[in-house]
Amino acid sequence: MPNNNMDVLDNKIRETLSEQDRILMDQFGEQGIFGQLGGLFKGKLAWLSMVTFVAGIVMFSIGVYAAWQFATVGEVVSMLKWGGIAWFGMMAMIMIKLWSWMRMETNRTLREIKRLELQIARMQTG
Repeated sequence: MPNNNMDVLDNKIRETLSEQDRILMDQFGEQGIFGQLGGLFKGKLAWLSMVTFVAGIVMFSIGVYAAWQFATVGEVVSMLKWGGIAWFGMMAMIMIKLWSWMRMETNRTLREIKRLELQIARMQTG
């Protein structure tokens, strides 16, 4: 895979760091998707992530059940009711997932800001 501009920039930054700084930066390096997902369940808002995770499962279950009912009932009025419930359940689950992805991006941004703060602090003391 060819290097993109961010990889080149990261390599240039890494070259300017001391060995101790490189070790420290590797310790607090960029997380993968599963690391970011796990980060939602740590910190001050971990309880909220648990609540939304459970709510997402409940909404998905309601949406699937209602979609099944929609597909199996024969009356148009019942189909409309079950279709509306299915739509609501799935939309609620999607909104919860979007909120989780936004939190992951916020955590990622905060992590990078803290890395910059650490670099600035090390420059001032070193």
